[in-house]
Amino acid sequence: MPHAKVLVADIPEADETIRGCLPGHELHFVRTFGEAMRELRRDGYQLIVIGMHFDESRMFDLLRYVRSGPAHKDVPVLCVQCQDVMLSEAVLKNMDDAVKALGGNAFVDLREKEHVFRSHCDFLNQTAIQASLN
Repeated sequence: MPHAKVLVADIPEADETIRGCLPGHELHFVRTFGEAMRELRRDGYQLIVIGMHFDESRMFDLLRYVRSGPAHKDVPVLCVQCQDVMLSEAVLKNMDDAVKALGGNAFVDLREKEHVFRSHCDFLNQTAIQASLN
């Protein structure tokens, strides 16, 4: 099975969830905006995953940075929510709209709701596999 080189920008509490969704892929975890910028200067990332709580909620800042230059314009960017914070369906829809407006591919809710969680993990994994083939 193909595997992708994935940059994951999120808090440590999300690591297990992300690993569970992207088995077999080469995951590189960063915790700060500065670390993310350094990693992105290296070539070869085929998928970028940014957590909602990354570096004190700088998800949109990193998404803007990724899309600001040509280096990663074709790399899929998925923004995720792994922490169990109460968000209404309207807020989740607005997050997806905002992510897409800034050039991201999707906002994915990875909080534990078994049937939805599994399908969202499958979406992340399929995106990574597709990215590795391009």
